[in-house]
Amino acid sequence: MVCLAALAPAAPGGGPRQTGPSLNVYKAVPGLPWDLQRVALLPLFAGRVSIEPESRIQLEQALHAECIRSGFAEIIPVPPDTLRRLTGRGVWAADEPLPPDFLARLRAETAADAVLFAEVTAFRPYRPALLGWRLRLVDTRSATTWWAADQLFDATDPRHVRAASQWEGIGQPWWQRRPDGWRTLQAPRELARMTSASLLATLPARDTRR
Repeated sequence: MVCLAALAPAAPGGGPRQTGPSLNVYKAVPGLPWDLQRVALLPLFAGRVSIEPESRIQLEQALHAECIRSGFAEIIPVPPDTLRRLTGRGVWAADEPLPPDFLARLRAETAADAVLFAEVTAFRPYRPALLGWRLRLVDTRSATTWWAADQLFDATDPRHVRAASQWEGIGQPWWQRRPDGWRTLQAPRELARMTSASLLATLPARDTRR
């Protein structure tokens, strides 16, 4: 079995760090490698929280949609049946011991240059809404973690309420905007879209140097 290297605590001048006032994000390098073009998106891992199957599907679909919308790479969703055929299990978290040939098999199956592990770490669909994400982008060739995010979005936090309000206001005239982010904080799918989009926006820009 193989374990991906644990991320170290935040340190001045490099490594894991806070991005903005509330996003806990790690970046290994300022820019993603130019040849990182295809990313395999694993099924959403939710084995440590209580979540209804329908809600899990909504969160997974929202994350998939925002990964595509971000445009940072070509996204290749890996169905649970395919992952089970390759590894014996239909879902994996990045911090679990992985089969020794996990990344090699995934690369052979999907031709992906990296894999995105996705986990829901906390979930409460009713107000005050709560959603936690743990995301990790790992190179299938070198096992390098290029980027990772571990973030809890809490509707009791005024900063996250403002973020929801700003999300709803995109493309809307000011008189139609609500200051409380009501629609986003009432709908798990919309909350998942807003929160995953905010994290994916912190991905390193692509390094165009060869």
